[in-house]
Amino acid sequence: MIENFSVVLRFLKFAKNLNMKKVVFALSILAFVSCKFNQNGNKSILPEEKGSKSNRATVAVSHTDTALSTTESSTESISQLDAAGNYIYNTGDIQEIQLPDGSVINVGSNSTESKLFSMLSDAGFTVNTDKTQDWVTLDRVYFNTGSDELTDASKMQIDNIVALLKAFPDAEVKLGGYTDNTGSQDINKPLSEGRAKSVLNDISASGINNNRLSAEGYGAEHPICPANDTDICKAQNRRVDIRIVKK
Repeated sequence: MIENFSVVLRFLKFAKNLNMKKVVFALSILAFVSCKFNQNGNKSILPEEKGSKSNRATVAVSHTDTALSTTESSTESISQLDAAGNYIYNTGDIQEIQLPDGSVINVGSNSTESKLFSMLSDAGFTVNTDKTQDWVTLDRVYFNTGSDELTDASKMQIDNIVALLKAFPDAEVKLGGYTDNTGSQDINKPLSEGRAKSVLNDISASGINNNRLSAEGYGAEHPICPANDTDICKAQNRRVDIRIVKK
């Protein structure tokens, strides 16, 4: 500020011999220059620097990233259902299981078959007297919508269950059918029982004696996902479970 004032004084001495109009004009130019280079007061009235625009662009990219993350999360949830709305289970990496009778099944490490084999082959496993325990969901058995008709893709898992029962001839199992909470129990319970019996009939047709098999429908009772509030939740509740009742 002091430097600017000295400049003005020197300029006024120089301007003694000039007329007043020229002095005013010259002072106007000097004031403009002083304003442009004053870093403390008036810089805000000048055009915005490029750096500020760059900062706003960075924020916009951040918002875009968040939107992409949300979309990816949504896609992941949708991928848990197949085209027919059935729940897709993570059955793990494929492994070979050698059964006591010499036959082999290739199934996921976390599949229904793998869990049943562990129970049947483990000498320490005993049948629980609590009949609500040790149920295992058939993770690749599905039905046509609103019916007890098995899909063609379900045949592979049912064949594996047959192989397990043949390899462990003393074992007996019970099948339980379940629905979601859509509709009334008067409709759901017979539907769930029909589905459990459809699996039983397929197992029986493959050579397993009916005396080793039983089936019951529970409708919307005993849900895996009690909320029953989303498509994924409901799909988990529509299922057939199996339980070892004798080894």
